[in-house]
Amino acid sequence: MSALIPIINHLIQQNPEHRQALSAFAGKRLRVDMAGFRLQGQIGGEGFLECSDAEPDAEISFRSSAIPKILQGRQPGVGDIALSGDLVLGMALLPIFGALRYDAHQDLNRLFGEAAGADIGSRAAQIGQTVRQIGLSLAEQMSEFSREPESPVIDQETLAAWLEEVDRLRDDVARLNARLDRLERDIWID
Repeated sequence: MSALIPIINHLIQQNPEHRQALSAFAGKRLRVDMAGFRLQGQIGGEGFLECSDAEPDAEISFRSSAIPKILQGRQPGVGDIALSGDLVLGMALLPIFGALRYDAHQDLNRLFGEAAGADIGSRAAQIGQTVRQIGLSLAEQMSEFSREPESPVIDQETLAAWLEEVDRLRDDVARLNARLDRLERDIWID
């Protein structure tokens, strides 16, 4: 049994309109390949996925170029996805699975009660927004830096050499401070 099937079924349960759409494809088998994960199953009468090792009717493969887009909340393009087998079935299932959304508030309410779930959810959303803003700010700064004509684009070897030089300079400064301390003591003693 694929470990992903219960996760996908949880998403399907949270999206009843998509479960109903999937139930129209009862008995159809599919395989989804994405980032090294393979999901293979059969659509049941209630719209949930069931385990199946039988040859799939349709296969949807997400190329590596689709992963960054999905993680950024963007839609993968036509070149990011490959369909094989029953292309009509694949084209019909792709938007349904692509529209599944996770509702964390629903799970938090079920686990902690409505008031605590709403509070936890809003705090988590604030933290997520802050982290997202920090990430976007860093990405923007790096992008601006790389566009400057005098900005160096360094490799790992250059960075390592620079770090060694910084360590050497720090040691030199420490030795100089020690000499100055000795000289100062010698002057006060004489």
